[in-house]
Amino acid sequence: MPADTNDPLSPSGFADAPHYHGHRERLRERFRGVGADALSDYELLEMVLFRALPRRDVKPLAKALITKFGSFAEAVHAPDARCAKSAASARPRSPRSS
Repeated sequence: MPADTNDPLSPSGFADAPHYHGHRERLRERFRGVGADALSDYELLEMVLFRALPRRDVKPLAKALITKFGSFAEAVHAPDARCAKSAASARPRSPRSS
């Protein structure tokens, strides 16, 4: 019997892992395998941010910094105050407690 393509469960009976699981390791492997030229500026910046912000999705922040500063080189050489301001504006808002 063919697999139901609308079934959210894999053949093992468990839901497939979200697409972002293993994202950091896939980036590292690509970097190690073919070098920095295979990564976009925001991906290189993500790799730098991985170490500074563990267990946080840094892709939105990396993309915001590249948009603001224009390139990986400009983002990593930007003054701390400008980066901090950009990081604060890219941070997800937490719901207010009542």
